[in-house]
Amino acid sequence: MASRTARRAIFLGDSMADLYLPAAAPVHRLQAMKPPTAIEPDRWRLIAAAFADTGGLVVGDELADLIRQQTLDNDEPLVSQPVSLVARWIVSGMALSMESPWGIVLPMFQFDLPRAALHPGVPMVCAELAGALDSIEMALWFVTPNEWLEGERPARAIRARLSDVRRAARHVADGG
Repeated sequence: MASRTARRAIFLGDSMADLYLPAAAPVHRLQAMKPPTAIEPDRWRLIAAAFADTGGLVVGDELADLIRQQTLDNDEPLVSQPVSLVARWIVSGMALSMESPWGIVLPMFQFDLPRAALHPGVPMVCAELAGALDSIEMALWFVTPNEWLEGERPARAIRARLSDVRRAARHVADGG
């Protein structure tokens, strides 16, 4: 249990709010092309900090635990096997995930925990960005202010402005 707590501190702890990642500082393509473990842990801490105010990042087991807790809080179980659900999301590519030194991590903004579901717009937007960005760049794109969204971040805009977020993603995919 201690290791799970330590991982949560890396990704979700208050200390992440103290780190600064400039909005316009994407992962350089050459650096992103290195194997994930080749990116230094300090760089990963900065990447994690970019997600601090959109729910943070979690490893799959922690996400399954959060879904299980939601199920326990409801009268009727939403999902009987949350670990299997999370594994399906990762393996199918429906959920945005990144390989990190701590294992596969998932940005929390893409999940609707009360329904034990993915936000339906996320896979659509990821499909628009596929081929143009790798998983780390794609995840960072969602939390970076976007000029096509009047400075709003796609992770925040996706629930109310899905068509605008998809248009912004197409702009990136078209090389813009």
